[in-house]
Amino acid sequence: MDGVESVPALLVSIGAPRLQRLGIVVPPPFASPERRLYALLQQTEGDGTHARYNALIRRLVSYERAAECAKIADRGRIHPFMRALGAETNEDTRIYFSGGATAVLFGWRDSTIDVDIKIVPDRDHLLRAIPSIKENLRINVELASPLDFIPVPDGWEGRSPFIGQERRAFFHHFDLYAQALAKIERGHSQDLDDVQEMLRRGLIDRAKGLEYFAAVEPYLYCYPSLDHQALHAAVNDALGRS
Repeated sequence: MDGVESVPALLVSIGAPRLQRLGIVVPPPFASPERRLYALLQQTEGDGTHARYNALIRRLVSYERAAECAKIADRGRIHPFMRALGAETNEDTRIYFSGGATAVLFGWRDSTIDVDIKIVPDRDHLLRAIPSIKENLRINVELASPLDFIPVPDGWEGRSPFIGQERRAFFHHFDLYAQALAKIERGHSQDLDDVQEMLRRGLIDRAKGLEYFAAVEPYLYCYPSLDHQALHAAVNDALGRS
């Protein structure tokens, strides 16, 4: 942290007690990190401060839980997870991966902290089964998708690449352009590296990515925590250069 009061540094300070118990070495924490993080976010997030703060805390908790499991999600855990969900599925169901799981399955990352999924339609029996599957496989699973963070045009299901089928469960990568846009919005270095990797692999196209953003930009008002100008600049920076 080098004494710099940044969002990542304050998050580490908030998680320091639990991280230290897990054997993770962290720098000396800041005093009152929760209050200081909220105040720092207010400088850029405005009315969206509360939502952004909660989202960051959820990510911290997710990391801590994954660390407690002492296992990370690689192909050797994601594929058994798919089979386990398939075994619980008694109706045709589509399950969409995003984030780190997509990166692992495409092969540019070896592992991810958690597996983000969206189940369509919602299946109560699957939601009830996930906690025991997580425990058995020692894998962290989050019910999350780009829809939680950015507007996504209708028809995203048809733009979501097929991965495979396990019984009556059909697995897809969530619309890759939506994933790229959500990563740009987050702005973390790993997320931005993921976007560049998606471009290098031909999974997304720069021109189409800019067209995609132009189509959703009028609906950014539905997500009050988004900084429209900052996101516009970030998208042009990530997709408008070669």
